[in-house]
Amino acid sequence: MLLNRVKSLFNLAVSQVLYKLSMKSFGTRSRIISPMLIVNPKNIVIGNNVLIRNGIRLEVVDPQKDTVIAIGNNVNIEQNCHIIGRVSVTIENNVTITGNCSIVDVIHPYEDIHDVTKIGNRIADVDASVSIGEGSFIGYGAHIAPGVSIGKHCVVGAGSVVTKSIPDYSVASGVPAKVTKRYSFDEQKWVTVNSNMNNI
Repeated sequence: MLLNRVKSLFNLAVSQVLYKLSMKSFGTRSRIISPMLIVNPKNIVIGNNVLIRNGIRLEVVDPQKDTVIAIGNNVNIEQNCHIIGRVSVTIENNVTITGNCSIVDVIHPYEDIHDVTKIGNRIADVDASVSIGEGSFIGYGAHIAPGVSIGKHCVVGAGSVVTKSIPDYSVASGVPAKVTKRYSFDEQKWVTVNSNMNNI
């Protein structure tokens, strides 16, 4: 127990020095544990009291803004997550992102079969910004696709592939993800969404 506490304090101290120097902004009491890859940290902003666990891939490619990846306060991002941005990936306050999730705003065009550049190295010149609203929860292994906006206080089920935006106070799951519940302020409870009316 004492050893874990010492490790935690050491990691906090190292993070506060290393990332305050390299990132555009790195908040108080935030820490990153054993990242896999951080590319263009000067285009990344991280708020206060953020915990990012081991294996994170924070990658800014071909940055179109001074701040491309912005993570709010009191966010926790669990192990082996990939967050890749070109224009804007915004994660608001009090969001939980569980392990093995991916969030990207980069599109790799494949249509030109005569282009000798491998598809993985092609980047479409489009704004496909991604945002995750305050207080939302992203389940294990979920993928948030380019151009998606997730509202506040949403829950995305484990293993879901979110290809369309999700409104505030929604539960969504599946491949592709569909909204299954919405919070009704009139009824003061979560209600099941009719699948015939599900057009997220």
